[in-house]
Amino acid sequence: MKAFHAYDIRGIYNKEFNRNDVYKIGFFLPQLLNAKKVLVGRDVRESSPEIFQFLCKGITDSGADVYNAGLATTPMIYWSTAKYGFDASVMITASHNSKEYNGLKISRTDALPVGYDNGLKDIETKIFNKEEINVSIKKGKVLEFDVKEAYLNFQKQYLKDFSNLKIAIDCSNGMAGLLIKDLLKNNLFYINEEPDGTFPNHEPNPLIIENVRQLRNLVRKEKCDIGIIFDGDADRVMFTDENGVFISPDLIIAVLAHYFLEEKDLRGNVLQDIRTSKSVPEYIEKFGSEMHIWRVGRAYASLKF
Repeated sequence: MKAFHAYDIRGIYNKEFNRNDVYKIGFFLPQLLNAKKVLVGRDVRESSPEIFQFLCKGITDSGADVYNAGLATTPMIYWSTAKYGFDASVMITASHNSKEYNGLKISRTDALPVGYDNGLKDIETKIFNKEEINVSIKKGKVLEFDVKEAYLNFQKQYLKDFSNLKIAIDCSNGMAGLLIKDLLKNNLFYINEEPDGTFPNHEPNPLIIENVRQLRNLVRKEKCDIGIIFDGDADRVMFTDENGVFISPDLIIAVLAHYFLEEKDLRGNVLQDIRTSKSVPEYIEKFGSEMHIWRVGRAYASLKF
């Protein structure tokens, strides 16, 4: 199936995968991960409610329970998976892709990712071979599971005083808008903060420079110190400087070195994917840590060490 990739299931909905595929993924998932409870969150894309419906039907037909986190960011689901001891979770999202896409990001115990090499291939094979589905005599239930407030409290412990900064934020009409004003309050410059799965202002991919144009203009107009832009499911964040100039994401790794390696006095291995420039590892090595370059994707990164 075209929708199965190295570290998630993703494609044009009703073309590269459909609700029948989603049902089967839901049915086979609890057995694959030996899970009796599956946490499920979703983004605001127009196809997400239907995917949620058929995913839940598959999970509950297998005999497992669904814990419905509702609308969520991907990091919220990762955090909740580990925090509350779920052996399986699914975030329904196509991340930074345009509106016609959707997908499933699957995690296992301790929020470790399930990629093609450690689970997704098995599910794909079952679907391709039309493995028989025997609905459980005792079906599972769908239970509401609100984690928003707990997750916000977790985030707030890391906030510092930034009242001296003028900050512009573009939520890309994605899931960052679900939390951002509760977390950072209203005294900032926001655009596209209402979640809208049609992405009416620009596609939710900050790596495409045209999608950063509104933020760049806002930074210049309001004379902000920094611009911040999120992708569709809020697991990527990127920045502009005070002139609206886009900052290459790999350079932020070097900035984070000051926090983790200097302020927190941590040393050891630092992992960055192959898209980084040579200047980043050279800079980080000055802090006494060793830089490792690895394959792109969270599923691969989690398996490196």
